[in-house]
This record gives sequence, C-alpha cells and structure tokens, in this order.
Amino acid sequence: MQTDISPLKIERDALGAVYYWIDNNALDLDRVDYSDLYETYLTPIDGQLFEDCTRLFIEGKLRLEPTFLKTYSYWGSHTYDAPVNGVLGNDFKRIEVYFYTDALKTDSVTYSVRGRTKVKKNICDFSGEVKIKKIYHVFERDTDSPDYYKIIADYSLREDSVQKGSGVFRGILGAYGYVTDDAPEVIKVDNTDQDGDGYMNRSYVGTWQSYKTPAIVKRCMWGDNRLPFRFDFDIGAGEIRVNSKYASPEWDRFMEGKDLDVVEPESGDSRATYKDPWW
Repeated sequence: MQTDISPLKIERDALGAVYYWIDNNALDLDRVDYSDLYETYLTPIDGQLFEDCTRLFIEGKLRLEPTFLKTYSYWGSHTYDAPVNGVLGNDFKRIEVYFYTDALKTDSVTYSVRGRTKVKKNICDFSGEVKIKKIYHVFERDTDSPDYYKIIADYSLREDSVQKGSGVFRGILGAYGYVTDDAPEVIKVDNTDQDGDGYMNRSYVGTWQSYKTPAIVKRCMWGDNRLPFRFDFDIGAGEIRVNSKYASPEWDRFMEGKDLDVVEPESGDSRATYKDPWW
C-alpha cells in the first residue's frame, strides 16, 4: 500500500498504463538502505504488459551479452573504457566503480565479478557476486515505446580487507536491456537513449559496510549516468548537476570533464579516453 509520504508513487500515462516514479523530495537521509524500495520500483505491476522470463534465463534459453556487467561510458556515439560514478554516504562523496570484462557465470543465476573502487585518492580492489533474481520482458504499447527487458539482481562485492578504507557493498542491481531479431536469446545493455535526458541504467542501490568498524554502514549507489534516488544531490533538469552544497574537487573534475581526454582520429570522429586510468 503506497501512502502520500512514500517516495514511490504510482501514476498513469496518457494511454492509461500504470508506472512507478520516485519522488526525490520524499526521500529520507536517515534511511540508509533503499535497495528494497528500488526492487519494488523495478518490479512490474498490474496494468503493465510483461512476461516473467526468469525461467528461460535459468534454463539457458536467454542470456546476458558477455560484457553486460562491464563498466564503460559514452562520448557521442562511442563507448570507451571507464569507471562509472556514484555516491557514498550522506555527504554524497564521489565514488568511482570499475568492473573488469571477465565476469564468469558460475551457476544458472550467479556471476563472479571483480573490479576496483576509488574514493578521493583511495583505491580498493573488489571481488564478489551478482546473482540474477528476476528478468522481465516488458512489452511495447506503441511505436514510441519499444519493448525492453528488466533485470533485477542481488550483489555482494567484497573489497580487499588489507587495503585502507575497505568494506563490503550489498544491494540490488537494476538494469535495462533489449534483444535483436538476429539474436533474440541475447540481452544487450540498452544504451539507445544514453544521450537523452534522465538516462540511467545498470544502477546499483545499496550499502557499504566498513570492515574496520562494522557499525559504520553508509548508503552507496552507482550506475550509468543518473541515479534512481537523487535526494537533493543531483538537481539537474535533463543532465546531472551536483548541488553546490556537496561540491568537492572530485565532483568538480567530473562536472568539468577533466577526467576525459578527447581524441580526434583521422576519420574525424571524436572519441574520449580516460586521462589517468587507475584500474
């Protein structure tokens, strides 16, 4: 039952279909873990046309493309090797998260993954698991709203305990994908609207818990472009704009594009590379 004070609202679009939306003005900084609310947000509801395809995935009749969990970013129509950005704690520190390409499927629903995180100058290695909980095929309602796939997964990522400032990330991953006619069994990352306002995908919503001091548990979220829960941190209309109250040298670098190096190949197409790879 949704109430007026819940940040998760139910609305209807012009065609009468229902959908959830998140009221960022109703979010509570005292609430550390929003993963359960995010899972509810991702789960289709009555009034939506969808099929539960989880069984097809478990049976191997549907699968994720090999690089589905790999992090990358965009420059125009190009993708480039890079971490993604997120927030850590109530002061919304910038956290950068990088996943390597070698995700390994260890059973019918589980992927073994590894990567690196960076907060300010502190870098940690991590390894862990992403475990698929649900895959839904949400059907198109009109030509302007193509069908897509929703992927919901648990994640548990353990930083190296001997490294400074390390801990454990836990929560819910939500991702959007699509298939093509020539490979209907392979779900690809849906980045078709990556230049559009409000684009977000492969969002990790959960917590980080310190090894050294287990009582310290912080909200932590990251993903492609925008985050589903923005609080008063991201005050942009169409694009990310960091509230000045959370300004930092790390976020200034992000907003000013100082991490990127734009390369002009002979073809004339612009590409971006990361100036100082730390992974």
